[in-house]
Amino acid sequence: MNTDEKRELKPCIALTYRTIDPAADGRFAYENYVDACRASFGPGASGLRRTDHAKWLRSRVEEFPDGHVLALLGDRCVGQLELQVPYGLTVGYVNLFCVTPAFRGQGYGRVLHDYAERYFRSWEASRITLDVGRANRSAIGFYRHLGYELKFSSRSNQRMWRMEKSLVP
Repeated sequence: MNTDEKRELKPCIALTYRTIDPAADGRFAYENYVDACRASFGPGASGLRRTDHAKWLRSRVEEFPDGHVLALLGDRCVGQLELQVPYGLTVGYVNLFCVTPAFRGQGYGRVLHDYAERYFRSWEASRITLDVGRANRSAIGFYRHLGYELKFSSRSNQRMWRMEKSLVP
C-alpha cells in the first residue's frame, strides 16, 4: 500500500461522542478554541476572553447539545465539534472543528466530519458553511478535500474565508 492509499483510510476504531459539559470541559474547550484562533490568525491571537467563551458555550450547548460534542477514543479526546442549524434555516454552520494535536494527520478529521454531516442531515440542512482563516492553509486544504468550496470573504477585515459544502446529492 502506498502513502496516498494509507492517507485515504479512515481509522477502524469507532469514536464515541458526548455533549460538552461547560462546567467540566470548559477549560479544555477553551484551549481548543484558542488553538483554532491561533491557527487562523497567528500565534498572538486568542479570540474571546475565557469568561465570555464560557457564557457563549453554555448558551450553544443548551440550544444545540448534539452539535457541541467531544469525540472520544476510549478516554482520550480526539476532537471537538461545535455545530448548529439555526431554527428555520436549511444551512448548517460549523463554529469549531478541532482535531486535538496528538490525533492530527491520522484520518480522524474525516471521521469527525462524518458525524458533522449526519448531524446536519438530521436537521434537514441542505448545505454546510464555515469560516476559516485565510492563513490557515492546512484547514483550507482539508475542507477542500472534503468537497467544500471557497465562497467569499465573510468578514470585512478580509482575514476569513467562507467555505461551503452542498449536502444535496
